[in-house]
Amino acid sequence: MNYRHAFHVGNHADVLKHAALLFCLDALKRKPTPFAVLDTHAGRGLYDLAAEEAERSPEWRDGVGRLWDWPDPPPLIARYLDAIRSFNADGALRIYPGSPALITTALRPDDALAACELHPEEYAALRRSLPRVANVRLHARDGYEALGALLPPTQKRGLVVIDPPYEQPDELATSAQTITRALKRFGHGSYLWWRPMKSESALNAADAEIHTHGARETLRADLWTSAVTPEGKLVGSSIFLINPPYGLEEALREALPFLADALTKGKSGWRLVTS
Repeated sequence: MNYRHAFHVGNHADVLKHAALLFCLDALKRKPTPFAVLDTHAGRGLYDLAAEEAERSPEWRDGVGRLWDWPDPPPLIARYLDAIRSFNADGALRIYPGSPALITTALRPDDALAACELHPEEYAALRRSLPRVANVRLHARDGYEALGALLPPTQKRGLVVIDPPYEQPDELATSAQTITRALKRFGHGSYLWWRPMKSESALNAADAEIHTHGARETLRADLWTSAVTPEGKLVGSSIFLINPPYGLEEALREALPFLADALTKGKSGWRLVTS
């Protein structure tokens, strides 16, 4: 595994993914019963935007950087920006929280996070960045294997976040197959799955695989900031939610055209598909 998210942190894909993640966490907290979150590919937790990796490829400047001082963003994006600002007390954008850091700040005492990271250096950084508390457990293990080993959670309800590195050419299909098996163990849970937009046919095939194996209610949101090409730079991404929380579709319908305009580098667009 050679992927380092630090080279891409805070880009348009993170904006879309983390805005949706925060909405899902807020929705889970509307009920008093505890919930669990499984983050299968957690990364390092916190990212320094002045570090060498982020400076070498400062994709965040065209992502969260464009939104940082936006006067009146849609509620979904305002909530996202508030969460990022909570890690930057002086008001300057320097630290970007990854999904496990955002999840940790949302947990109540009886809620739980299981965060998995296989890369040794990233796992070591993850251990340093997250608090050592009883309801946050870190696993140096393969995230796909964890979907079978750690589901269903003892809390009975929760969210599964799947954001693989996509280093292997068949990883989209592998993700879909693993999720279909996870649904047999935790079919009533919510799932948030991030995917790169490279091949429309591959994404559609992955979605069809999951629908065929039992996913009933799904929501797909696509965002691209320039013309998408199969072998080009990542300029578009897709999130696929299973059992999405009430209200997320409406929130995305307002936020996606805003993001397509605010983050655009050329031919931008968005798509929202429900089933």
